[in-house]
Amino acid sequence: MSQETRDIILRLGRKFLWLILILVGLNILYRICWYGRDLKENCSLIQLSRKPVHEHADIIYLAESSNHSYDVHDTDTSHISQMLGRHFPNHRISSLTKDACHAGIYYDVLRNIPKKNDIQTVIVTVNLRSFSSEWIYSDLEVPLQKEQVFMKKAPALFKRMLIAFKAYNHWTENEREEIVRDGIKRQKLDFPYYFPYKNAAAWDKAIGSQDHLYNGQQVSMDTIVLTCHYIKSFAYQMSEDNPRVKDFDKIVKLCKRRGWRLVLHILPDNIDQIQALAGPDLVFLMKQNANYIVKRYGPQGVTVVNNQNIVRDRSFRDRDFPTEHYNQVGRQAIADAIAEQLEELDKAPSGKNNHRNN
Repeated sequence: MSQETRDIILRLGRKFLWLILILVGLNILYRICWYGRDLKENCSLIQLSRKPVHEHADIIYLAESSNHSYDVHDTDTSHISQMLGRHFPNHRISSLTKDACHAGIYYDVLRNIPKKNDIQTVIVTVNLRSFSSEWIYSDLEVPLQKEQVFMKKAPALFKRMLIAFKAYNHWTENEREEIVRDGIKRQKLDFPYYFPYKNAAAWDKAIGSQDHLYNGQQVSMDTIVLTCHYIKSFAYQMSEDNPRVKDFDKIVKLCKRRGWRLVLHILPDNIDQIQALAGPDLVFLMKQNANYIVKRYGPQGVTVVNNQNIVRDRSFRDRDFPTEHYNQVGRQAIADAIAEQLEELDKAPSGKNNHRNN
């Protein structure tokens, strides 16, 4: 190597070193002066991660709007987590709730909980609707993904640069709708008996183009629209390729690594209404998907509480779109079922796993 080449390499090395030092300095300056403000204004998720430590919680309950929604006629508007807390007055339960959350968000929240904490049990809601393309590519997903950038394990300045350059999914509405339509087409259906539709899109199109339900009952267009919403939301078959399944896999590994007992509870769906509108085929798929969760995670030492069918139609608040919003009777039934399972766990020999299929 010639002297001239060595000099060029040395000069480039010095410039690269200066660049690194400048970036490190800017990162320190940003963390000191602006990072805290950006987190407070743009990342409520980080506040959820810190909440269990501030509250000295030994049980944490992660949920979306199912936890805190209530009916206007309720005399008790307590959250599910608060109702659960009444069963365990000697424990501190911290509710980590944010609307539209799903397993990917829960994982980021759990991963960012400070190492020093009192947590013993982690309860995570499993919303089966969140596994469908309609939710995976929801218009509510973009702001959540922006918050997830701040939850990354990376230098603060680098995360701010990702935000500035929108290095996260930020579809236009037309792009998002096209992605959703394509995702529903990919929700393939394989029944153990003859079924005329090969995917959710074909089923949705068939029902949406007529004025009657599967059983021939003539209904209003509003009822047809609601039925189609149910089909798009639940007509899928769960597999390890589903991004939500991958997120739950990560949650299981994280809880094992941190020594937390994990409880997954499958939220109730309006099986009564779905049976009446979409028929037994969709109910079959939904039960199959709930059983997939039980069979996948139960053998891994996770407690799975299958509450899919414990709340009746009259306890669902919303009537024109599939939601997991319950009145006080429904919320209390969920809290009681989870509490019963936790009590059984406390009585069981150490290391023994239980799951309940209600």
